Amino acid sequence: MDPTVAERARYWAREYVALVARFDLCPWAAATVAKDELWVAACDEADVADALAQFAASPTAVIGLCVLPAFAGDLTALRRLRGRLNEAPIGRTLALAEFHPDAPLDQTDGQRLIPYLRRTPDPTIQAVRHATLAGVRKNTSVMDPAAQAAVLAGQVVPPVRDIGDRITDANFARMQQSGAALAAALDALIAARRADPAAHPAPAR
Repeated sequence: MDPTVAERARYWAREYVALVARFDLCPWAAATVAKDELWVAACDEADVADALAQFAASPTAVIGLCVLPAFAGDLTALRRLRGRLNEAPIGRTLALAEFHPDAPLDQTDGQRLIPYLRRTPDPTIQAVRHATLAGVRKNTSVMDPAAQAAVLAGQVVPPVRDIGDRITDANFARMQQSGAALAAALDALIAARRADPAAHPAPAR
């Protein structure tokens, strides 16, 4: 891949992460950047598995973004690519998710809203180690002190919900409250990326 195209793809991916942190869409985004634990690479579709293997081998990287600036497929095609990667050996190590700039807005519920909030400037595969996710879920499944006190007092408290479900619900509520500003920020980011001539792969000859 052309080095300039790759560098600009990485730049716009980091701009997306900054937007995520600004709107608090992910509780770990800002900390991951501050601790230099965000890994960003840009490559062609044929090289995705190798790039993800490099992320998996990086001891300090916690969240990986594999950007595909030349990927011409839609969200469904990107999901198929993620599915193939899940079935490959790398899928046993990494949990993968697809992010696409053209994902539609569906506010039926929190789960249907997720693809829209994952509108990265370029098609992207996000990677997190399964071990990392297991550790996060374990650390966030403990009752807070107030709930523990309530249980000890004989009160019935609702079970601790999965952290992913809590984030989904919080983002759904955030979209109801400040959706116009969030949508405008996403649209502006994607428009700026598409207007950047250095971010586009050169046409094949």
